[in-house]
Amino acid sequence: MSSLPSIITQEISAFDKVTNTTYLGQANDKSHIFAGAIDRAWCIGEAPNGGYVASILLGSVIDHFSQKHQKDPIAMNCFYLKKSAIGHFIVEVTEIKMSKKGYCVVRASLKQNKDVKHPLKNVKDYEASEWTEQVQSIITMGNMDSETGLTLFTENPKPFSEEHLVPSKLDFMTEYLTVHLDPRYIGTKDKAGKAVVNQRIGFSDGRLVDFKSIPYWCDMFIPPPNMLGEKVHGGPVWSATMQLEVQFKAKIKNDIKEVLAYFVAPHIINNRCDIDGQLWDRNGNILALTRHQCTIVPWSRNTKTAPKSKL
Repeated sequence: MSSLPSIITQEISAFDKVTNTTYLGQANDKSHIFAGAIDRAWCIGEAPNGGYVASILLGSVIDHFSQKHQKDPIAMNCFYLKKSAIGHFIVEVTEIKMSKKGYCVVRASLKQNKDVKHPLKNVKDYEASEWTEQVQSIITMGNMDSETGLTLFTENPKPFSEEHLVPSKLDFMTEYLTVHLDPRYIGTKDKAGKAVVNQRIGFSDGRLVDFKSIPYWCDMFIPPPNMLGEKVHGGPVWSATMQLEVQFKAKIKNDIKEVLAYFVAPHIINNRCDIDGQLWDRNGNILALTRHQCTIVPWSRNTKTAPKSKL
C-alpha cells in the first residue's frame, strides 16, 4: 500500500508578504526589474516607513545576487527623494561595479508611475520615462565568509543593560512587532526628554532576523528627536528621513528573533538632525551600524490625523 508524500508548507511571514518582490527580467537598458507593492499597514501615518522601503530594495538586490559569490550585504546608502505612494512599484537594479570574487556595487531604485493600482507584469512593457524614482540606494555586496585580514575592535560600542526595558507598543505596525523600550527618556508636555532610544525588538510572528530585515530594525523606532517631547517641539512632529546608511558587521545567525537597538540624535540644527545607531544580538555581538539624516517637521506634513503619541 503506497501513500502520497506529505507536503509541508510554511506560511510566509507578514514582513515577507510586504517586502518580497517578483523578478520580471532585464530591461532594454540592461537594468534588472523587480515588481512589488507597498502596504498601507507598514506606514508611519501616510508615509511608508523608511526602513521598510530599504528592506524592499535590499531584498531585491539579495535576490539578484542569489546565484553569485557575493551573497552578503556590506553597506547600504538610501536617499529618499519623494514620498513613496501606497501601491505598486518596481525596483530597478543597475550593476555599477561587478567582480567574480571581490566586492560588487549596484544601484537599486524604487520607482512608481501614475497608476499605482496596477502592477507592471511584463518587463517588455517597461518604459523608463513613465516611471519616477522615489528612493535611490547604493548597495555594496560581498562574501563575509571569504573575507580575511585584521579584525580589531578598537572602540566597539557595548550594548545597554536590559534591566530598564518594559513591554511597549509603538503607534504603528503594532500587531507585527514585539517591543521592549526604556521609558526613562520619553519627554512630555511638561518635561523635556532625552534624544536616546534603547529597545529590544522583533517580529510578533516569530520571523527570524536576517540581512533583509536589518534596514527595517535600523529605522523602526520612536525617532530620538521625538523622545524630547512636546515641551521642546511645541507639538507633534515627524522626523522625516532624508538619508539612511547601514553598515553590516556580521553574518546573522539563524536563531536570532530579536535585536537590541540603540539610537541617539547628537545634533539638531535648523530642524535637521543626525541619528547614530547600533544593533546587537542579545549576546552582545554587533550586527550593524546605522546613521540617518532627518528633517523635523510638523506632523501635519505627514497626515492630518494626529498621532497617538510620539512616532
